[in-house]
Amino acid sequence: MSSDEEKIEYKVVLCGNSAVGKTSIFKKITTGEFYEKNISTIGMDKRTIPLEIEVEEKGNLVKKQVEISLIDTAGQERFKAITKSYYKDSDGVLLIYDITKKESYDKLNGWIESIYEALGNTQNSQYIIFLIGNKLDLIGVEGKVREIDEKEAQQKCIENNIVWGGECSAKTFTDTQFIEFLTEYVKKIYEKIGPKVIKKQIVKKIGQPKKKKKINCFFL
Repeated sequence: MSSDEEKIEYKVVLCGNSAVGKTSIFKKITTGEFYEKNISTIGMDKRTIPLEIEVEEKGNLVKKQVEISLIDTAGQERFKAITKSYYKDSDGVLLIYDITKKESYDKLNGWIESIYEALGNTQNSQYIIFLIGNKLDLIGVEGKVREIDEKEAQQKCIENNIVWGGECSAKTFTDTQFIEFLTEYVKKIYEKIGPKVIKKQIVKKIGQPKKKKKINCFFL
């Protein structure tokens, strides 16, 4: 006998220029570890993590168990066609830039256009892009300075109808801080598109199969 069990699942893609720290954030969220040196992602890397979100339903706060398929993508230009293919099947994007590199910020418009182009401009109202400034820890280190003001990034969000996620550091922020941040983002997805329910068939074993009765044959 089998029964269907429902669960909520969202797919979230990390994107942005190469070397902005996408993989570092991805690994911090999924493993809790920070890696000083990461090899550039080729194609994609995907991991699933469970989250619990609290949402309002009929005036009451209700806890929901959600699974997030987090997808780390390549930032190099030659992989953009591959990266675009993941947008269509996802529910949102964490768009990341390096606050100490203006070039990564200047390229954001291209990333936003690429996302909506992949969606065929039909899901804009249902799709959430979350903008994040990374590498906060580098300011003042080895002559590094802030090249993008936070208010400027917030204004870009207003102009492009995307959500400001704030600034962070994959190095100094804890995995708990990133999980809290991701939970808030997932709540926004839930509030905008509702529960994306995936049905999984669960096979239940009921007892053990009965043993066949042994039949003894006697020949006279």
